[in-house]
Amino acid sequence: MSTKGFTLVETMVAIAVVAITIIGPLYALQQGVVASYAARDKLVASALAQEGLEFVYGVRNNNYLYNTANVVPRSWFYGLDGTDGSPNCTVSRQCTVDTINIGGVPVRECTGSCTPLNLSTTGLYSHNAPNASNVATRFTRTVTLTPISSREMQVSVRVSWTTAKIPYSITISENMQNWL
Repeated sequence: MSTKGFTLVETMVAIAVVAITIIGPLYALQQGVVASYAARDKLVASALAQEGLEFVYGVRNNNYLYNTANVVPRSWFYGLDGTDGSPNCTVSRQCTVDTINIGGVPVRECTGSCTPLNLSTTGLYSHNAPNASNVATRFTRTVTLTPISSREMQVSVRVSWTTAKIPYSITISENMQNWL
């Protein structure tokens, strides 16, 4: 007597082939989504790092203008170099800069670890306390100044974050000159 049909082994092989055919593209799709999130976060981090560097340029430029208008000059990195009680962001210390909180305390020395930035409902990043209109983000921005000479300073801005349990960071550095 001859029976037609599939054996258990044939059925298991067929199920394995179908599973592999489905799992492969789903895994590739999942990896693509993770890569797109990482790319988005890298773009945001790059803009935050550039914003931090522009803030430091603004501090230097404002000090230049202050010195041209006042008899008693101040340091060309006043507000970032520890002179006259200002935050000290040089060499072994790091600071956070808040480009939105200009009227308050825009520069703070990090004690221990630096605090992450918060995102407002208007889409601006700041260090304002998290609340209903200010949500904590995964991005932490730090600024470090390294003196090269009395007339040159290396400014490094580092933004770090975690995406899909993988830590990332972007650092941009630039040497700034004292015009005075």
